[in-house]
Formats: sequence, C-alpha cells, structure tokens
Amino acid sequence: MLSKTLSYISHHTIAILALVCSLLALAGASYAAITLPKNSVGNAQIKRGAVAPPKFSKQIGGYVRMYAVVNAKGQLQYSAPQAKLANWGDSATGGRSFGTISWKPTVAANQCAAFATPQEGLAPTTPSVGAVVVPNLRGVTGTHVSVGFTGAVAVAVEVVC
Repeated sequence: MLSKTLSYISHHTIAILALVCSLLALAGASYAAITLPKNSVGNAQIKRGAVAPPKFSKQIGGYVRMYAVVNAKGQLQYSAPQAKLANWGDSATGGRSFGTISWKPTVAANQCAAFATPQEGLAPTTPSVGAVVVPNLRGVTGTHVSVGFTGAVAVAVEVVC
C-alpha cells in the first residue's frame, strides 16, 4: 500500500504541488477578504509604477505614456521616463509663464494628448495650467510638451496616448 502511494505521488508531483499552491492562494485571499476592513486598500497602498499600462481597461482608449511633476520653484521633482525641463518661465512674478518638458521617447503628437494639473498654489485661487504636445521642436527628436501656468505653482504633466 505504501509503495503504491509513493508511486502515485512521484508520478503526479506537479499536479499535487499545483493543488497545494492553489489552496494556499485561495486561503490567503479568503483571509484578506475576511480580516481587512472595507475600502482599506487604496491609492496610498499602491506603489508607484505597480499599475502598468496593459493593466488599464481598453475602454479608456489610452494610457499614460509619460509624466513629470515640477515644483513651484521650477525644479523637476520626478518623471517617468526621465524628463528634462527647458525654458521654464519665472513663475514668481505671478503672471503667465511657459516651459517645455522633454522626454527621449517619441510619440505621435496627433495621437497623444498632454494634460497639466496644478498640484499646489501659492495664490488663494486655483492656478490655471495647460499643456500641449509640440509636434516638431526644431528637428529635435523626442516628445516635447509646452506647459503654460499662472503664478508659482507645482504642475503634474501627463502624456496620454
């Protein structure tokens, strides 16, 4: 009897291992579903870059290909992929300023859109910002986004294709 059991296990090792792993995964998910409070996992718990473009719904019609955040002092805080700032206007005067954010990868300007969102404003009113993908920047390769903003404001810029 023991030899038949050992023979069966040796011939079906992968199937038995798959069954054990499936049961462990099911037990872990069940434990999390029972013990975690409702809506306790959200944006704060998701690491940056964990949700890749293929994971987005096809109904959206596009995904964020590039993004950058510039602080109110005109310094690049972070970006993906690596970006560079050029001609970033002096926003300390409170007037309308402009700047350009450039990435090495190239996207089609007619198939992508740029969005700019104010992150923080020093003025009591919400600052206005806008962005547009520049089709050709004097023969320089890459993707370039022209950003306009009012006052000293941190800006998040996204390129969606």
